[in-house]
Amino acid sequence: VKKIQETECQIRQYSEKEQELTILHRAFPEALKKSILLQAVRGNLVEQDPTDEPAEVLLERIRAEKQRLVKEGKIKKDKHESIIFRRDNSHYEKRGSDEVCIDEEIPFEIPTGWNWSRLGTCLDVRDGTHDTPRYVAEGVPLVTSKNLSNGKIDFTTAKLISREDSQAINQRSNVESGDIMYAMIGSIGNPVLYQGNDEFSIKNMALFKRVPNGMDMEYVYWFLVLVQEDMKKAASGGVQSFVSLGYLRNYLIPVPPIAEQKRICSTIGQIIPLLAGL
Repeated sequence: VKKIQETECQIRQYSEKEQELTILHRAFPEALKKSILLQAVRGNLVEQDPTDEPAEVLLERIRAEKQRLVKEGKIKKDKHESIIFRRDNSHYEKRGSDEVCIDEEIPFEIPTGWNWSRLGTCLDVRDGTHDTPRYVAEGVPLVTSKNLSNGKIDFTTAKLISREDSQAINQRSNVESGDIMYAMIGSIGNPVLYQGNDEFSIKNMALFKRVPNGMDMEYVYWFLVLVQEDMKKAASGGVQSFVSLGYLRNYLIPVPPIAEQKRICSTIGQIIPLLAGL
């Protein structure tokens, strides 16, 4: 009896460890993916090339392109344009004529040649409609967070709206190939880097649009994949959690030189498929 009791105790312990191991095995691929993406945006995934054009030049070019688009009436002027720079080993942000030290906001150090920026500064950040148009039997898909799955749009589950309502929504938030959709309400995150020319509109979603001669949108996509859990934790609201457009525009992103952005995406593209086999 004593021996059986000792054995039963060991079996219970073994069962607990086996359950812990099963949980670890299931979580490991996603945890490894997050670790890889974190190293990528910290500058530890690929080597830096001192001959690369610095990120500061890229951000200056983006600012110039935005000014051009404002003059052409294609985007609105950013009333809170941000320029982040280093001085005396500290990080400062200039908005208009005001300069403020933002060292407390900077989450980690980045390599020489990189720059911190706000998402709303290095991209054109908009949102879709937050109203509910009348649904119809035949029409244009209205894509919401429920239709985003594994980095793709499931049009088969989308409700339909009239072409007139769709065109009205798309005057502000037309999704083009290379844009990133990001759920703002409910299931925060689940970014989709859209590649295609389908006709549809978006609701309760942020839209990250590339400024000409600007960021590599695949790099932005992987950054959003990485930080979506942090954004979910920061979300507010009662019945439905949400993040505001202002919050997304103000979110800090580490910006590598454009050549390094492409090297990072190439390396991630080689690694991520291997995780599926774990």
